[in-house]
Amino acid sequence: MEEPRIDSLEDIWPLQAELNSRAGFDTAAIGQALAAAEREGRLPDTGELRCQVGRALKNYLDALTSECHELQDCLSWKHWYREAREGRQYELRDIQNARVEATDMLFFWISICQLLGLAPQDIYRLYAKKLGINHNRQDEDRTQAEHDAHEDENRSVV
Repeated sequence: MEEPRIDSLEDIWPLQAELNSRAGFDTAAIGQALAAAEREGRLPDTGELRCQVGRALKNYLDALTSECHELQDCLSWKHWYREAREGRQYELRDIQNARVEATDMLFFWISICQLLGLAPQDIYRLYAKKLGINHNRQDEDRTQAEHDAHEDENRSVV
C-alpha cells in the first residue's frame, strides 16, 4: 500500500475510520449517529446506541491502556533492578520504540474521539477552551484537594 500524504488531523481522521471499519468497528458512523441523536434531542438516557458506543469505547480504552504500558516498558522503571540502584530509574532505554508506541496511542485516541462524535475541528475548539481552564487552574495555584469543587468547569467546555 502506498503511504498516504498526511499533513493534519483532518487527513488522519478518514484513514483511521477506514482502518477501524476493517477491524469491525465503524467508529465514524457510530460517532456520527451519537452526535446526530444528541443534536436532534433524541439521545435516550439508555439504549442500544449508548451500549454500542460503550462496548467500542471499552475496547479502545483497553487498547490505549495497553499502549501506555508498552510505552512505559521503554523506561527502566522497575525499582529493584540495577538501573534504579545506579540512579538511572526511569531512564529512556528505547527511544525509537517509544516513538512508535506514542504513535500507536494516537491511533486509539483518534478512534475514541470518533466514537464520541468528535471531528478534528471539535478537538481544536475543545483544546483551546480546556487550555484556558488549565492555565486558570495553575494561575490560581489550586491544590488537588480543590479539584472536585471545580469539576463543573469541564462541563462548561462545549
